[in-house]
Amino acid sequence: MKKESDFSDEKKQRIKEDDTSMNEELQEWLKETRDEIKEITKVEKTSKKDEKKPTGTCQICGENKAKSVCLKCGRSVCPSCYFNILGICKKCVPEEYVEKWEKRKPDWEKILGVEWVD
Repeated sequence: MKKESDFSDEKKQRIKEDDTSMNEELQEWLKETRDEIKEITKVEKTSKKDEKKPTGTCQICGENKAKSVCLKCGRSVCPSCYFNILGICKKCVPEEYVEKWEKRKPDWEKILGVEWVD
């Protein structure tokens, strides 16, 4: 490995200039990246702060404790009135689909090949 004394003064100066240039570019990139991270973090904090939490009883059936909040209308709803896969409540899904889904009772024992316990 070469020692620093093995390089000419001209070569040392070029290396120093390259390092300075690279350091300036790196510092600029770091600044931009930090700014982007700050912005992303700010958005995440704001969205978490604005996120509504379920309260009280279900605003649809009025019987069960609310466990979720509908993404579409913001109602606090119980699991029976909420479609987890969709993230929305029964009132926000067209009625014909709700009826179809509620009437459909798959034979899980036959489908899964195991005894099903409700």
